[in-house]
Amino acid sequence: MATGIRTKTLILLATAAILGGSLFLFEQQLPAPNAPDQQTKARLFSFQEADVAALKIVAPQYTLNLKKQKTGTWVIQREQEVPAEEGTVVFLLNLLTTGERDRSLDVPANRAADYGLLPPMATLEITLKDGTQHRLLLGNPTFDSRQLYAEIDPQPEPRDTMTVTLVPLDLKNAIERPLIEWERQPAPTSPEPSN
Repeated sequence: MATGIRTKTLILLATAAILGGSLFLFEQQLPAPNAPDQQTKARLFSFQEADVAALKIVAPQYTLNLKKQKTGTWVIQREQEVPAEEGTVVFLLNLLTTGERDRSLDVPANRAADYGLLPPMATLEITLKDGTQHRLLLGNPTFDSRQLYAEIDPQPEPRDTMTVTLVPLDLKNAIERPLIEWERQPAPTSPEPSN
């Protein structure tokens, strides 16, 4: 009985060592970070929150078109405009304007799927008031689940290389939410007092 337990324990330890070693070798094969990004972290984008006029989010569950009105409030564009939940939109905008890129890797474009960028987990299209457009493609979490692989303002196809950037994991949380959380919910009405 004791021999069977020891054998199973040894097999589990060997399997864990092999998996750990494989993960270590995979990480060692990643290209070296670009020198400028390694020394100082840069913001994801250089625009300010107030500069954003529209957002389009393409996620597996839905496509969402958000537009900022002249009054400063956000609406979801559909057949009829629906008021957007300001807190949800502001949370995403704050991440886009204050979030930092950790480091960037130049990799062959045919490895996009390795990073979850073919197809991306989600795509954000950002339109500024002056008409400038930016794109952010979000991929898989890193092996330690602390960041996401992403592509910021990708070059048009065809291309030989791509720049994969590590971005905050909070972006995944900001986008992967039920559609109802993007819509402003009516204030609850209090029941009328009974006589």
